[in-house]
Amino acid sequence: MEAPSENPASPRRASCWACGSEIGAQDRYCRHCGKGQGEHIPWYYRHWGIILMTLFGLGPFSLVLVWRSPLLSRESRAAYTAAILLVTWFVAYRLYRVWTFFQAAMGDLAGY
Repeated sequence: MEAPSENPASPRRASCWACGSEIGAQDRYCRHCGKGQGEHIPWYYRHWGIILMTLFGLGPFSLVLVWRSPLLSRESRAAYTAAILLVTWFVAYRLYRVWTFFQAAMGDLAGY
């Protein structure tokens, strides 16, 4: 009886980007956590998904999506982080200015 030999044509192994479990290189989804692999990554981890979620939904909380996205490189993550923080600061500053404007206007109306 022959001992099983290493088959050079055996499928390569990869690891899941979400849970780190070993999966087949051709697997589309992780068998352990169910997350999509390769082209089957959810839309909110893609460039346009992160931008949409930042502008129309999450604001600075979209940084979680930026740092968990398997599609973004380290440089892209740094650029997205800087841009999101800059936009957040700008929006907060403008809201503060609007608030002080209305406080001053209401103070003038009340006669203080």
